[in-house]
Amino acid sequence: MANLKTIFISIASLLSLGLNAANNEAKITIDSRVKYQHVTGFGGFSPSPQWSYWLGDSEMDKLFGKGETQLGLNILRIYISNNKNFWNSGVANTKRAKKYGAFVFASPWSPPASWKSNGETANGGSLKEENYADWAKFLNDYYLYMKGQGAKIDAVSIQNEPDWKADYESCIWTGTQMAKFLKEQGSKIQCKIIAPEAIHFTPSMHEPILNDPEACAELDILGGHFYGWNGSSYPLAAKKGKEVWMTEFLINERQQNSKVNIDWKTDGFLFARSVNDAMLANMSAWVHYSLKRYYGCLGDGEYGTKNNTITKRGYILSHYAKYVSGTTRIRHSLEDAGNQLTSSAYLSVTGDSVVVMLLNTGDATYSTTIDLPFNTLGGRQIVTTEALNMKKTALAWEEETHTPLMEVEPYSVNTYIFVKSSTREDLPAEGEEIAKVFEDQFDFYGGGCIPTGWKSKYEGGTRSAGTYDSGPRIMSFSPEGLVPYAFYFRSGTDGVGYASYGEDAKNRLTLEPGNYTLYYSLVGWKAKPNVTTYISTTANKRLKSVSGAPKVMVSANGSASRITSTTDKELEFEITEEGNYILKWQLAKASSNLSEMLVSNIYLVKHEDNGEDTIIPLNLPDTGNTFDLSGRRVNDSQTGIVIKNGKKILKK
Repeated sequence: MANLKTIFISIASLLSLGLNAANNEAKITIDSRVKYQHVTGFGGFSPSPQWSYWLGDSEMDKLFGKGETQLGLNILRIYISNNKNFWNSGVANTKRAKKYGAFVFASPWSPPASWKSNGETANGGSLKEENYADWAKFLNDYYLYMKGQGAKIDAVSIQNEPDWKADYESCIWTGTQMAKFLKEQGSKIQCKIIAPEAIHFTPSMHEPILNDPEACAELDILGGHFYGWNGSSYPLAAKKGKEVWMTEFLINERQQNSKVNIDWKTDGFLFARSVNDAMLANMSAWVHYSLKRYYGCLGDGEYGTKNNTITKRGYILSHYAKYVSGTTRIRHSLEDAGNQLTSSAYLSVTGDSVVVMLLNTGDATYSTTIDLPFNTLGGRQIVTTEALNMKKTALAWEEETHTPLMEVEPYSVNTYIFVKSSTREDLPAEGEEIAKVFEDQFDFYGGGCIPTGWKSKYEGGTRSAGTYDSGPRIMSFSPEGLVPYAFYFRSGTDGVGYASYGEDAKNRLTLEPGNYTLYYSLVGWKAKPNVTTYISTTANKRLKSVSGAPKVMVSANGSASRITSTTDKELEFEITEEGNYILKWQLAKASSNLSEMLVSNIYLVKHEDNGEDTIIPLNLPDTGNTFDLSGRRVNDSQTGIVIKNGKKILKK
């Protein structure tokens, strides 16, 4: 009977495969001209030898070695004891990691008890101001000690989780206190500095540092932890030229609470998506908590793991460590109606390959077209499933293609490496299209604010630039979609609402005579209300307008929404007299509740008599209206070819 049951199951499985022959379909479109963060690497924390799961040389080799059976991690985090007698605990692991070229940084949990307000190393307390200089010397002494042991580290942190009062070793800082410490004492530390390592990237911890020029100058890396992280990126850090690193996270509550083994289909993808989400939020590094533990990269014998054996999480992190470290993340959009895929894309150091990370978190096979920025004849695929660990397969096509079709297994982590064979003839030359058309997706500002130069009127009144609140504001969505950030505006039953640029006397939109086209994308919020877009004088005389409702909308589930389609619009108009003008998107008075709209991808083009187009930048952050050839805002002091006031120039 058991054999007959097996036959029935097999036949059912075959029938199921036949019925599902038409796989779910998806498409990833990649634009390598639009570049985001440099990716430094991936790694984890090595506990001190007093823990039972500390790492010996053989474990470090498995974690940091570059061979086929090793993980290739390249960042190690170690612990700074407040007792100098225990400083030797990190020497062996540091030496072994350095053998493989790893970046090593060290974090303290507490200063010595005598320097703290509560007189003990545990239960919070704060570092007394009169001991700031002592603490700087202490951290630098640790750096010098490790250097003297032949285990030179690259960076120190000022404090582990300064915004979390723990009953174990801990110390409380405010962002203002840490900025003061860095400004006054940071120069005494002879290696790089990571701060503030807040428990969930608390803005009140890092913004005082970034906004203080002297403190910011002492900071090398903005570090933070993922506990309670809200999915935000931190454009202020990029503006100040600082990499953002995720320096600690672990997911272990499910095992501890339910006493079950780690499950690939659930826990594996919680882990994988955490890494990918950090990359999509413009972070340059992802550092796990303990490298060896049942929830780490090496098992410790608990919850179904084998002691000193690589776990599924280890293989997942290896996908990123081996193939994403050193690359630059580039723009990609993912069209997936089933919403089971998550992805990211990267350009190799040499610029001749694209790396695509693709996670299939569902039980269906996907036929996924990958639209590349070049032609290819082949590459490699690396896949990890419940049954496979980083299986490598060569990819090859007899004829060049820029749209390879990949079959993506259910519940799989995939790395695709596509090697450029020739330039696509249907693409403009490098930088040409972006130099003519600047796309503003509001990503410079992050979520929650009214950006520079903009205003919004709604049922609660008028809101101007710099305001952070609910109501009209920049909303963030999944970076995998077509619109990572959009301006949300609305009308109530008591009157019309709008979003506008150019009303602010400090941020006028000055236009010369000529013909223009305004391009923008609309997405309805929970509905598809009619919106009127127009150009007017500052005296509110309309010159040209266009009305219509978007064809697409998103439901009100906030940052979880992935916008995979937009309604793209344009408004053509002529300016006959030089002066200040206003762009406005206006909704009619709502018949009930609210009429709500998202607008993004806004750019304005002036059509020159010689047939060329000039960008008219709408948003002017305090770095000035200077852009690189990929359309990203940059500091005005940047050297090389940039776009300034809509013109390409060479800055020396």
